[in-house]
Amino acid sequence: MGNLFKEIVDRSPFAVFIFDNHLKELIYLNEKAKRCGLLSEQFTSLLLKIDRPSEVEFQGKFYRVEPLEVEDKKVYLVEDITPLKTYQRAKKDFVANVSHELKTPISVVQSIAETLYWEEKDPLKRKFLEKILKRSKEMEALVEDLLILAALESKEGKVIKEKVPLRSLADEVIQNLEEHAQHKKVEIFNEIPPNLVCECDSHKIFILLKNLVENAIKYNREGGKVWIRAKTHNGNIVIEVEDTGIGIPKKHLPLIFERFYRVDKSRSREIRGTGLGLSIVKHIALIHGGKTEVESTEGKGSIFRVYIPQK
Repeated sequence: MGNLFKEIVDRSPFAVFIFDNHLKELIYLNEKAKRCGLLSEQFTSLLLKIDRPSEVEFQGKFYRVEPLEVEDKKVYLVEDITPLKTYQRAKKDFVANVSHELKTPISVVQSIAETLYWEEKDPLKRKFLEKILKRSKEMEALVEDLLILAALESKEGKVIKEKVPLRSLADEVIQNLEEHAQHKKVEIFNEIPPNLVCECDSHKIFILLKNLVENAIKYNREGGKVWIRAKTHNGNIVIEVEDTGIGIPKKHLPLIFERFYRVDKSRSREIRGTGLGLSIVKHIALIHGGKTEVESTEGKGSIFRVYIPQK
């Protein structure tokens, strides 16, 4: 290696490990790598197993690793992201704790408002109590979704796999959302083959499917349609929910699965929701090792797909 290359490597903000690509031997590391206490056979063996950008945990600390091919050498850029991970964990714990603390008072407000509503004779007072009830139910739904997300992002988010008949699961979802669909005059079609079985966590996939179908009803036109489908494709079960709704503008599609993201903020005041449903869908797919995608045409509808690997 030339002196200029070594100088660039030594000035890098990352810990840099350079291996001979053929012999798999460590041939150079910069000063930052020497100082960070990672010069061990255990850590270098871990590095050699990484072939794509990854986050790894080693001896209680977290690192982001970027592997690069430079001529006949394998270069690993290593960054300590422990402070970032600590912050993220603290933020998730805070959200989970606050959500737990809010759950009881919201239930109390809802219970009192409901009792007063049925006892009240004055129409104006009943109207105000009805608003309190409606908003408290929205708050309750938000807290529930926050708790689901917190669980998915923590150790509680582990996947308990079993063989799940998807058509039956979809029937449960349809039954659960029947009143909502009838109110909107939306027809739901379950087109999943009767014998299709998915290796997955049934409870989590139920939540995933419920969120997708609920969205398909919510953003549909009155008298619209929703189709639930599933198939096997390249070692995956692909779950698909299609609707005849308002559609999503193309520029919003990359962000649609982010938490609290709203496509149309003015319209979202009319169509109430927590803003977390699709984020929950994405997290459930991810903890199954899968992915989500969406295609949509404004004014015509959307198709949401979830890929669940089958091993």
